Amino acid sequence: MSEAVALVCGGGAFPIVAARAVQARGEHAFLLGLRGIASAEIEQFPHVWLGIGQLGRAFDEIFSRDIKRVCFIGGLKRPEFTDLRLDWGGIKRIPDIVKFLKGGDDHALKGVIKLFESEGLEVVGVDSFAPELLAAQGDMAGTFPADLADDLAFARKFLSDLSAYDCGQAVVVAHGRVIAVEAVEGTDAMLARVAHLREIGRFRAKGGLLVKAPKRGQDPRVDLPAIGPDTLRNAETAALRGVAVAAGGVLMLDRAGLAAQAARAGLFLHGFAETP
Repeated sequence: MSEAVALVCGGGAFPIVAARAVQARGEHAFLLGLRGIASAEIEQFPHVWLGIGQLGRAFDEIFSRDIKRVCFIGGLKRPEFTDLRLDWGGIKRIPDIVKFLKGGDDHALKGVIKLFESEGLEVVGVDSFAPELLAAQGDMAGTFPADLADDLAFARKFLSDLSAYDCGQAVVVAHGRVIAVEAVEGTDAMLARVAHLREIGRFRAKGGLLVKAPKRGQDPRVDLPAIGPDTLRNAETAALRGVAVAAGGVLMLDRAGLAAQAARAGLFLHGFAETP
């Protein structure tokens, strides 16, 4: 049997693209779709639907197929404990679940990884089978403007400092000023706020730069920031000059397609090295 990987699927198109990448490598993808979160498109692959609290069944499904590797992929809203509807496998692990739900998103996700690893599973990042889904280094569309170098450095330090609060992976800056910070609402809602600020005259400066990067010390196997077509459309609507992302640290749904979209919109798309 070829190598196999279990994909625990959140929302959006990334699980589908990741599953295709696994198959393109001649490997077997088995998808565990989180009910009410993952797209019905996962049904084109070997799959099972699970409630978010069905840990026992998740492990049973994985082990019954002799799968050793697990990857978490796709968007996931942080659940409340009362939303979990735990099965017996989850109930047995309540002390661990309560511990990792006390804290920010990064703390919770590290707890989930530890839980799966405690069962003898290897939790892998998408880079282990689909490195093409990660941002490349350098200019992917247009040319990064030299006059934005200070703004990029400012934004990167801001996001690094913000990491201590386990909050946000994106910021919009202009002329050394923070215009908007991503929190639980997500990047698209943040960009909608920036567009609104322009409409009401609170943000009049020309241009502006969207910067996305993982939190400092974040486990790269889960919850990497991502950009897709909506990100670029919203950046265009907000009249930004372009987008800069951490190379190898930000998911891109279709690198070539996004580069072409950015070029059509007159935006630059740049991947910076995570370590200056």
